[in-house]
Amino acid sequence: MKKILILNGTISEIPIIKKAQEMGFYVVTSGNMPELPGHKIADEYIGADYSDEKAILRLVRENGIDGIVSCANDFGVITSAYVAEQMGWRGHDTYQNAKMMHHKNEFKEYFQSKGLPTPFYRTFSDPESARAYCDTCDYPIIVKASDLTGGKGICKASDRTEALAAIEGAFSASRTKQVVIEQFLDGVQQSIVVFLINRKIALTSSSNIYCMKNPYLVQAETYPAENFEAVKGKLHSIMLTMAEDLQLADGILSFQYIVKDGEPYVIDMMRRCFGNETLLLADIMTGFPWEEAYIRASLGMDASVCTCGEPKAKFCGHYGVMADSDGILRDWSIPEDIQARTFKTTVNIRNGERIERHLMNKVAHIYFTYDDMETMNREIVQYNDRISVKVDV
Repeated sequence: MKKILILNGTISEIPIIKKAQEMGFYVVTSGNMPELPGHKIADEYIGADYSDEKAILRLVRENGIDGIVSCANDFGVITSAYVAEQMGWRGHDTYQNAKMMHHKNEFKEYFQSKGLPTPFYRTFSDPESARAYCDTCDYPIIVKASDLTGGKGICKASDRTEALAAIEGAFSASRTKQVVIEQFLDGVQQSIVVFLINRKIALTSSSNIYCMKNPYLVQAETYPAENFEAVKGKLHSIMLTMAEDLQLADGILSFQYIVKDGEPYVIDMMRRCFGNETLLLADIMTGFPWEEAYIRASLGMDASVCTCGEPKAKFCGHYGVMADSDGILRDWSIPEDIQARTFKTTVNIRNGERIERHLMNKVAHIYFTYDDMETMNREIVQYNDRISVKVDV
C-alpha cells in the first residue's frame, strides 16, 4: 500500500482524502490544526505547517511518503511543487511555475508579457510607492495582497482615502509584502475549470460567481455560467497557450474572470482542488470523476483512464450560509422550497458555537439542483434574505 501525503484536513479536503482511501492509498495528512475533521478520517496525521516547504519535505523523507497531493489552498500547491521537484516526482508543475501561477503579481506579469487579457495593474513592494500611485491612478481600483486567497487582503477603493486604508491592510496581510493594485472592472464574474491531460483540455466546467455578503469572497456559485459559449473559445485558447508554454502537468486549471463588453479578463487562477467542495458540482454536471483524476494526476499516474459517466444534473450550485454579525449561533433555517432542492448540507459551525469573522466564515454550505438556469440564477440572489441565521451578539 503506497503512503501518500494530502496537505491540510478541512472539509474541503475530505472528499480527496476519502477518494484516495477508496483507491487503496494509505493517507497521511498534515497541517498545524490537528482538530480539523479531515485529519480524523485520515489513516495518520503528522503535524506540520503545510506552507512551510522545508518542513513538509522533511516530513516526506522521514516518513516514507510516496507522493503528495495539494490541499484547497495556494500555499499547498506551491509546497507540493517544491517537494515533488526535490523528490523527483512527476505530477506537479515546476516550483517556479507554481509560484508564478499562485502569486497575483507574477501571474499578471506573465499574462501581460504574453498579451493575454487581464485588468491593467501595478505591483508594489513598499507602501510608500503604492501610496504615491494613489495620487495619479484612475478610480475605482482593487487592492490585493499578491499571495492570499479566499478574499483575504483584498479591498475596492473609490478614492484616495479608501485606497490608503486598503494598501495598509494588504501589506499587513501579505506574507511576501507584495501588493497588486489593479483597474476595477464592472462586469460579470465567472469561473472556468478544465482538466488537462497531455496539455489538452479533457473536460470543462463553468460557473457564475456570487459575492454577496462579502464582495471579495465567493459565497455562491451556479453551474453552468450564463452565456459561457460566447467566451469559452477564448478562455480555452488562453489555457492551451499556457499549458504548452509552461509545459503544465496533468490536472486542474481554473480561471476566475470578469466579462466586460463581451471579453473575459482573467483576475485569478489556480491549479488545485477548491474550497466549498465545488468539485462535487463539477462531478454531477459532467459525469467525470474529478477527485480521482486529480489524485491520479498529482501522483504521476495516468488520469486518462478516468472517463465520463452520465451527468446527474443540468443546473446546480452551492451557497454558503453566512451571518450578519459575530456572536453565538443560536439557530439557522432554510425554507422548505430551498430544502427540497438541496441534496447535501455541510455544517461548519453548530448551534451554541461562536461565529468569528462573520464576513469570512460560513455557518454551513448547501448544494442544490434546479430544472432551469433562469429560475436558479433569479432565486440564488434571494437566498441571503430567505435563509434565517440567528445570532446572539
